[in-house]
Amino acid sequence: MESKNVKTEVLAAAICVVFFVATSGTGAASYPEVLVGKELPHTPVATEYAPGEILVKFKPYVNLVAGSMTNYRQGTFVVSTLPSGTQKLKIPPGETVEDMVNTYDKLSNVEYAEPNYVVHAHMVPNDPGYQYQWHFDNDEYGGINMECAWNMSTGTDVVVAVLDTGVAYENYNGYCEAPDLKGTTFVQGYDFINMDAHPNDDHYHGTHVTGTVAQTTNNGTCVAGVAFGCKIMPVKVLNETGSGTHFVVAEGIYYATDNDTDVISMSLAGPDTSTTLKDAVAYAYNNNVTVIACAGNNYESGNLPQYPAAYDDYVIAVGATIYNETRADYSNTGAYLDLMAPGGDQSLDQNGDGQPDGVLQQTFLPGDPCNFDYYLAQGTSMATPHVSGVAALLIANGVTGPDNVREILESTAEDKGTPGWDEEYGWGILDACAALQSLMCHGTCCNYSDCSDTYAQNVTCKECIDAGKYWKPNEDAICFGTETPRELCLNYCPDCCNGTDDNGDGKVDYPSEDSCTCGLDPSEDYPMQPIPELPAIVLLSIGLLALVGYTLRKRTERQ
Repeated sequence: MESKNVKTEVLAAAICVVFFVATSGTGAASYPEVLVGKELPHTPVATEYAPGEILVKFKPYVNLVAGSMTNYRQGTFVVSTLPSGTQKLKIPPGETVEDMVNTYDKLSNVEYAEPNYVVHAHMVPNDPGYQYQWHFDNDEYGGINMECAWNMSTGTDVVVAVLDTGVAYENYNGYCEAPDLKGTTFVQGYDFINMDAHPNDDHYHGTHVTGTVAQTTNNGTCVAGVAFGCKIMPVKVLNETGSGTHFVVAEGIYYATDNDTDVISMSLAGPDTSTTLKDAVAYAYNNNVTVIACAGNNYESGNLPQYPAAYDDYVIAVGATIYNETRADYSNTGAYLDLMAPGGDQSLDQNGDGQPDGVLQQTFLPGDPCNFDYYLAQGTSMATPHVSGVAALLIANGVTGPDNVREILESTAEDKGTPGWDEEYGWGILDACAALQSLMCHGTCCNYSDCSDTYAQNVTCKECIDAGKYWKPNEDAICFGTETPRELCLNYCPDCCNGTDDNGDGKVDYPSEDSCTCGLDPSEDYPMQPIPELPAIVLLSIGLLALVGYTLRKRTERQ
């Protein structure tokens, strides 16, 4: 019995990753396949702008005639002019945009000249390797719909603690900063393996995982990350072989919680439970930290519950899907499973891009923490940081508390398998766009009275409530993804949602489960929360003004 207890206390927590193994005549390699050279361009993509036209603004002293003469001499003509005076010019046939911009730039009467750059409705990173990140967004299945989500949030200022093998975040004592993490913001972390303040990665797993959360994005360098505006707290709890004890993992959880992290991301798991580990995740949860962990890659070897993911009261457990949005063969199932996210399967190329369907990020060759390249990997380890990143996007947009984060992620997931929750897919596949859109009020204004003073288009519910203002919802309005139309009705009109005509307007106040007008005209506003009462001094002032007005009116009447 004693030996069993000892085993539980020191059980190594394995990382939830399955790297692609490349075979050759000499046997199997121990590291994932590397994409280099022509297979994965490392150079920035070309700038995109409208062909055959440039934008030019003349200096303030240049009148219309002088400007027109300049354009005539250059062979251009004005297509349209902005109120600022900037002209869109059509350039002569055979001339390039670059040459014409240079020509105008050299003229003394020109304030500036530039191409007419192209923008897109959805933010698409200019990182050239993004084309291989099917797991973020793709035309066929959608991935986790990141391009839509990036228009609403990038996770600014949210802290995500990555508890793993460390991160290649600095140049220090033989370790190097990953080139594609140079623009990522880091906050102080800790190394609980070597007990120092430099949690550098000596394995490669933690750097790959961190890239999915917050790889520097839109910098023209290879790949992107989910919440690239967030701050990463590297916490090393796994050693150079990718394992660690429950005690060390618990140390990392307490450290991250006590140092103001918002999200804890753990791509690690083991089949044994312990009070030590459970108490640690409970501590984080009770201190408003959202804890996310991988469900494990053990489906084909017994499918035993994996911890800490299986502490379902405190942790969001993440399983893995492949390109076509079915469960990866290796991904655990069970009663503790909450969400699915892309984990990949490198034995397939379902999207036909010529590369195995793994999750692509930058890391280094094992044993050489300064030799960086871009690696494909698969596993619930790869799925977990997708969820952690989207949690950061939600928190940056005002969602507070792990329960609210969980509710939104689960209620907006793309349902798979049996309708509703099931043991194979949980609540479904992570949908970043739907999660963020759930935060937007469906009404068109947020004001004190009759919508004449528009507060904002698509203002978030939190902004509306914080402003102490009214919210005008549609019948299907949802605030933070938690209130159905019936709940809205019961919360804000509790006395009239009973299927009768209590308000005497000749209508049934709550006719069905599908709609709820509470006997109110849907075009009218009703309060999300009471408007604060006016201070006594204001009321007294209003009374005095009314009395003065009444006295003056009476005097006028007597005259």
